[in-house]
Amino acid sequence: MKTSDKLFVISTIYVPIMLVLLFSPQINDFYTYSVPLNSLVVGPNFFGDPQQFKKISEDKESKCFTTLNNNFYCYGKPRIHDEYPISMVIGPNGIDGELHFNLVSQGVSYFTMKNMTRVSGDTALINFADNNYRVGNKERTDYEITDKFEFDIVIEKFDTFIAKCNNYEGTSVTIVQYLGIGTLDSVDYFLTWHMLAHSDKGVPCKYPEIIQHSLKHNFGEL
Repeated sequence: MKTSDKLFVISTIYVPIMLVLLFSPQINDFYTYSVPLNSLVVGPNFFGDPQQFKKISEDKESKCFTTLNNNFYCYGKPRIHDEYPISMVIGPNGIDGELHFNLVSQGVSYFTMKNMTRVSGDTALINFADNNYRVGNKERTDYEITDKFEFDIVIEKFDTFIAKCNNYEGTSVTIVQYLGIGTLDSVDYFLTWHMLAHSDKGVPCKYPEIIQHSLKHNFGEL
């Protein structure tokens, strides 16, 4: 067999194998995470009433914004709750959620978000960790994160991610969107709002993978 023929045979055998080995992690991630994430539906969480959006958006003390996906949302004047300001975000699509104002000087700590520090402008470094997250009471545990993990990642304004699952099946998750840094009475705050999303198929609630893959996901309604 000629050398050129041998090279051709080798290439027809080994090149496909190399391509499979090269792309198999991406293929696996696509079916393990991307497909389930695509099944998530973000819906009304608190109000579910279009009139509520009209009321908030027309209030002179409200603020509105447009996300990178060209979705329009508004939130009312914050009120103090447990020493920190909170508000309600709502869009004309009926999607709504709770908006947290956390002092930049103190960082952010709820769900799997252990801390957040300002890098520059609206850019922030967020530290994720299991944080001993558990839902339940003395008699029962409805849901808890048993995976031990911790990692840091830089986020930008409007970055969106799954902060936690709400059940072991992954049919209910909590999504957080970062709205950058806002100022109230000359004080800077990290703005993050969270809402619920549901899936009939469920998503894989393995940490930290579910958080990391959701950071790359395009949640079209947000």
